[in-house]
Amino acid sequence: MRRYRILHTEASLGWGGQEIRIFREMEWMRRNGHTVALCAPENSEIYRRCRAAGIEAWPLERAPLKGPWTATRLTFRMLAWRPDIVNTHSSRDGWIGGIAARIAGAALIRSRHIDTGYPSQALWRHLGFCMLPHHLLTTSTRIRERLIEEVGVDPACVTNLPTGVDTSIYHPGVPATLHADLALPADKPIIGMISVLRSWKGHPDFIEAARRTRDALAAAGAPACHFVIAGGGPGTESIRGMVQDAGMASDITMLGHREDVPHILASLSAVVLPSTAHEGVPQILLQAQAMGRPVIGTSVGGIPDIVQDGETGLLVPPNNPGALSNAMLRILREPAFAASLAATALPRVLEKHSVDGMGHFLERLYADLVW
Repeated sequence: MRRYRILHTEASLGWGGQEIRIFREMEWMRRNGHTVALCAPENSEIYRRCRAAGIEAWPLERAPLKGPWTATRLTFRMLAWRPDIVNTHSSRDGWIGGIAARIAGAALIRSRHIDTGYPSQALWRHLGFCMLPHHLLTTSTRIRERLIEEVGVDPACVTNLPTGVDTSIYHPGVPATLHADLALPADKPIIGMISVLRSWKGHPDFIEAARRTRDALAAAGAPACHFVIAGGGPGTESIRGMVQDAGMASDITMLGHREDVPHILASLSAVVLPSTAHEGVPQILLQAQAMGRPVIGTSVGGIPDIVQDGETGLLVPPNNPGALSNAMLRILREPAFAASLAATALPRVLEKHSVDGMGHFLERLYADLVW
């Protein structure tokens, strides 16, 4: 197998599923003998983590007026570093990194991680997605279909490749620690949501569904359930206010950003992601399935790719806290059914969504693109 020189570009400052995928992919490639580097803003989380991990990282200017100068500097840097592959990930770095890569003679991949809109002008859509990149990668079949149908991308030039799960980290043997952290009885069920706190992740629906679930359990005289929201992001204070306004402050714990996600997942009776838009295939649901946890998702973006309703999880309509509460209650009231969902999903994740499978697929794609 040929060893490649791979440069990733990412303009985002945050640390969500997209940035985590890039970082994990770079780690896998480095472990398997490839040379990797990153171009990202110096104040971004992925830049900081790459530097801490010993991965070469170059600064990317974000100021719009510096775009031509940034592209010129990056072109000369690429000409000196000589990447075989350049993989861009966001809109701004897609143009700057893409133009530099083509001038430098590298094979260019543009990744599309979330299901958002495309440039309104047909010319820019065609240039950005059909002419500039040699190949496109998506994280869900829905995103791939939209690129083909709405943008006009050649189907042979776009591949769907959901994020792979590192099963050495996410597996059913991880110990549960959250009950002890929260001083909860070991047998008390916990339903949780883990994501960046963004507007389209569906936190208001989760909070309202949790309230309805709490009230339904109390009315039936059933044991109470606790709820958690893990993650940081721009919506933190707004969501904290929603929890207070719903009268759920004693029932929902906001955990903030956590690095011990596997231990949190191991503690949950169900993992919920009630997104309302934009999703690719969410890593948190794959990670939960790899750990043998039941999942509940919405019929948005790439979630139906991995959550087949009643088979590998429960699927509900978006913006429907009533349906979401009913799904939570079913998981709590039918433990054998919940266990069957998890048992069906686990081998599928291991077969189709491992990080090794993703890495080897990319190696084969690189071999097709590099001349």
